[in-house]
Amino acid sequence: MRAAATALFLLLLQGCAFTQLHEDLTEFYANPAGIAAQVSAEAPPVTDLDAPAFMVSNGRKGLWLPLSFVKEKRGGVYLLEPYDAAKIPVLFIHGAGGTPQDWRYFISKLDRKKYQVWVYYYPTGLPIDLSAGWLNNFVTELHRQYGFRQLAIAAHSMGGLVARRFIALDSGAGRDYHTLLVTFSTPFGGVPAARLGLSLGAYGVPAWRDLTPESAFLRRLQAQPLPAGVQHYVFFGYREDASDFDSDGVISVASQLAAAGAPARGFHTDHSDIIDSAPVFKSFAALLAGFD
Repeated sequence: MRAAATALFLLLLQGCAFTQLHEDLTEFYANPAGIAAQVSAEAPPVTDLDAPAFMVSNGRKGLWLPLSFVKEKRGGVYLLEPYDAAKIPVLFIHGAGGTPQDWRYFISKLDRKKYQVWVYYYPTGLPIDLSAGWLNNFVTELHRQYGFRQLAIAAHSMGGLVARRFIALDSGAGRDYHTLLVTFSTPFGGVPAARLGLSLGAYGVPAWRDLTPESAFLRRLQAQPLPAGVQHYVFFGYREDASDFDSDGVISVASQLAAAGAPARGFHTDHSDIIDSAPVFKSFAALLAGFD
């Protein structure tokens, strides 16, 4: 009862009616395969970061009412400028409840003479496998159209799990491009608080199940090595001493470092500010320069 009450309280804080969540998730659990088929691989039109679709309220809807988000056809990989074969695409992926606007600082600092900005917008309440599968469909179509040879990915929090799973799916397609993946405050070891989702049964947001430590999703993700041609760097945040028991205020350092074999760089920052930090961006830009 306490867990259910806590979940209801959180939902009210997010401005989401419990009955709406009930209806949304009941429909999803009744036909998850049908929901997966509702997202096409067609690339959305070129847009800008201030597009109404990217409003904070829509990001929250993607977490708490993910089917409503899907039906409104908001998701996809958006280009913030027309494709330019002379520029390396940098794909930004937000975390749970977020939108591409979360990356405003990094995007504003990016050298737009060398790089072009892509953003992935997705309903973060649905299973991570679905979000990764949709991303794979979108990128496959973009690669078919443009034949790019390099792709850099910056992914925050849960978005890092989406990106890491996408790369595993993408590796089976024999793509001939190199990938740089930089994850920021990503819970590779899971989030203990996500167990709340399991306690709510059919009313639990599906992504919470994937985020639970030792979930089937996380075990599968950790067991699959990165394919050749992929460079992965872990940027982790900490508030006190960067020990395993420290955290960025949301994700423990130990969980952020649970990506086997990936070089890691720590920053004295919290979970959200890690992608609003000048030193963090400087380190990211240096990796991009080495990827050119």
